[in-house]
Amino acid sequence: MKLMHEQVDLPGGSPLKVKWDDFPHFTFPWHYHSEYEIDYIVKSHGTRYVGDNVGEFSEGNLVLVGSNVPHLWKNAPEFYNNDPSYHVNAIVIQFPGDFVQGLRNSYPEFQNIQELLVRAERGICFMGKDAELLGRELMHLLKLKGMERLLAFIKILEQM
Repeated sequence: MKLMHEQVDLPGGSPLKVKWDDFPHFTFPWHYHSEYEIDYIVKSHGTRYVGDNVGEFSEGNLVLVGSNVPHLWKNAPEFYNNDPSYHVNAIVIQFPGDFVQGLRNSYPEFQNIQELLVRAERGICFMGKDAELLGRELMHLLKLKGMERLLAFIKILEQM
């Protein structure tokens, strides 16, 4: 598999890129980028590749991918048969690696988030009740803008 470097454009100087994926199947190749990424699978299933880990993914899975960690979501074969009952819905959030570094240096309240980001260097998978609760918060994040979105996102990172 060829590894591709993705250039992520953060909108309007914001430290967050929040998007709703709605595809017949995942199309992104094996890639990496300097931004951290949170992927919440609302509807889909298949095989997930994050760093040196390969595992199955399905609805309700939530993954935090570290900076420069190669990753790929590959749908199960039935997603490639043009059957409209098989479809991808996911929330993807990308944010820069230095997002909380400056805050952590000034405010000890950000220490837990900094430790989370260090642990994400190999990817972190959340499942079950934790993923469900965080998933609801991520769905709500889609509706927010500006400072409300940023504060809600910091709260999500703290919950993680």
